[in-house]
Amino acid sequence: MASTVMAYAQEQAVYLMRIILACICGGLIGIERQQRTKVAGTRTHMMIALATALMMIISKYGFMDVTEIPGASLDVSRVAAGIISGIGILGGGIIITGKQGYVSGITTAVGIWATIGIGMAFGAGMYALGAGTTLIMLVLQWALHKNLWIVKQPTRAQVNFRLSNDRQAYEKVSNELEQYKISMYQFKWERKSNDTFLLRCQVVIPSGFTRDDIVGIFTGMEEVETFEVI
Repeated sequence: MASTVMAYAQEQAVYLMRIILACICGGLIGIERQQRTKVAGTRTHMMIALATALMMIISKYGFMDVTEIPGASLDVSRVAAGIISGIGILGGGIIITGKQGYVSGITTAVGIWATIGIGMAFGAGMYALGAGTTLIMLVLQWALHKNLWIVKQPTRAQVNFRLSNDRQAYEKVSNELEQYKISMYQFKWERKSNDTFLLRCQVVIPSGFTRDDIVGIFTGMEEVETFEVI
């Protein structure tokens, strides 16, 4: 009896180690994507890796007791594939596209996907795997909601600058933003009078700045007329 329990524990430990390694690799990919200001960052990639590793293990090992029954002939992997495909509509409804193409809800959608995998694990009798994966997910969600550098994303803002009809006015604003490593894109010029222009643009602010820092930067620039943090 003790040897059976030990063999079961070793088997489940191997499965959990595969999931942990998948999370690490997914996280490394997510860090690189996040540094490039992509929508899916560290947490999303780690959750995707966790979910796919879990579902792959279930498809491969979760139905061993069924296939060992004499005379049994079935493709149990199709069940897992059907559940995964069918739930895509739920995840798609959670993802929201907001202002300037800002997307939210991806991590939540992936979390639901992983949660389905956990349910499949328990349903297949893989209790330790399901419980262990739940613990890993909770730790990931808790730890990566903290102010860690690997999950912080650059902030986007829409800023209106009132400039005089002078090239030096634009260069002054540009140089001041460069001091903070703030990049500008999507310019729109609008003439307000013969000697003033309104410059509307999007800016990307490095992840190291807090909301208070951002407010301080723009309120300290006399050329800024309005700004909106997205």
